[in-house]
Amino acid sequence: MEWYWSLALVMGGFLVLLFLGCHIVFAFFAVNIAGMYFLMGGTAGLEQLVVSVYDSLTVFVLLPITLFVLMGEVMFRSGVAQNMVDAIDKWLGRMPGRLSLLAVASGTVMSALSGASIGTTAVLGATLGPEMEKRGYHRSMSIGPIIGSGGLAIMIPPSSLGVILAVLAQVSVGKFLIAIILPGLVMAALYFTYVVVRCGLNPSLTPAYDVVPTSLRLKIKLTILYILPLSFIIFLVVGLMFLGVATPTEAAALGTAGAFVLAACYGKMNWRIARDALEATLRISIMVLVILGAAQGFSQILAFTGANKNVIAWAAGLPLAPMLLIIAMQIVVLLLGGFISGVPLMMITLPVFMPIVLQLGYDPIWFCVLLLINIEMAQTTPPYGILLYVMKGVSAPGTTLGQIIRAAFPFLLCDAVAMAAVMIIPDLALWLPALMLN
Repeated sequence: MEWYWSLALVMGGFLVLLFLGCHIVFAFFAVNIAGMYFLMGGTAGLEQLVVSVYDSLTVFVLLPITLFVLMGEVMFRSGVAQNMVDAIDKWLGRMPGRLSLLAVASGTVMSALSGASIGTTAVLGATLGPEMEKRGYHRSMSIGPIIGSGGLAIMIPPSSLGVILAVLAQVSVGKFLIAIILPGLVMAALYFTYVVVRCGLNPSLTPAYDVVPTSLRLKIKLTILYILPLSFIIFLVVGLMFLGVATPTEAAALGTAGAFVLAACYGKMNWRIARDALEATLRISIMVLVILGAAQGFSQILAFTGANKNVIAWAAGLPLAPMLLIIAMQIVVLLLGGFISGVPLMMITLPVFMPIVLQLGYDPIWFCVLLLINIEMAQTTPPYGILLYVMKGVSAPGTTLGQIIRAAFPFLLCDAVAMAAVMIIPDLALWLPALMLN
């Protein structure tokens, strides 16, 4: 069978099962089993599938995924993150659009404490959303900043999706987690700038209201109590990796231990919270690891059929500049992202795209940063962007999905600007990793 027919059958079979409502894991394994059996020698192919799944999961580098999930669960369930939101709120005073800016600032800081964009969006939507509604904020300035900054959780370490992407792309996990910091902060700055400019041009979107004055002494006290300790947690995860003191796994373990200790110091840790956090972590981790196991079989089928090699040759022969090929890949990911969530999207595209990127001579970490920004955009891209539905679930009654999509659109444009900036200025992604101490 020609390689392009094999590629069409494998990719098409997966997409058909997915659109029929089959769970992602079952869809991948169904394609893997059928592909291994018919394309790789019957029973011998199935035996190879078992070996490849086992080998792909028994690697130490996957441990940060579970630890980052546990760290985020502890932060959210213990209420530590909410204390931080309240402290930031005191500093904003009577700034125009203060609640919208609070959503962006809080979402950015919370992203550095948890790699869970769904959790960040849900927490901000449930806490700030009702207050914005009560104050008469236009939905573009209430829903938009929450859903935009909620997605930052995958762009700032600790990012579970970042670890998964690095593992699938076979790049350094530590260097990649450091590489996404500046692009993530650029996205946050763009959100902040958009809110300030939009509120300045149209103050009626965020009606002013009286704010109880807070003394400088109280602001400093709240900062010391609720923000500085979280900065120490961030240092345990990001700082130690950057200084070369700890591997990503060790940094994740220290950050998770720090989250437990901090919650206990605030008197927010008990057996129920610990149990719920561990149970949620177990469910999420099993789901992610099983999908990663399926990804290995998927990649092997593509390699065995020669699809990877021939796609590289085909792409290299196109009469397009290399950067235009990179842009075309991002467009493909953006279109698929409206229908397919993060991990499956990586699994479908990376086995095909990464060899082409390496053949073109681009830095794989730089390309992976672009891809992660794109996946962040996919979370708020209709019709199936997951954050759209999370926001729908915590929004005020009567809020339509159309209103949420329209509110999210300007922040998608901010993401696109950030992606273009990384394309034009690769050092936004590569400068910090180059400074890391080994």
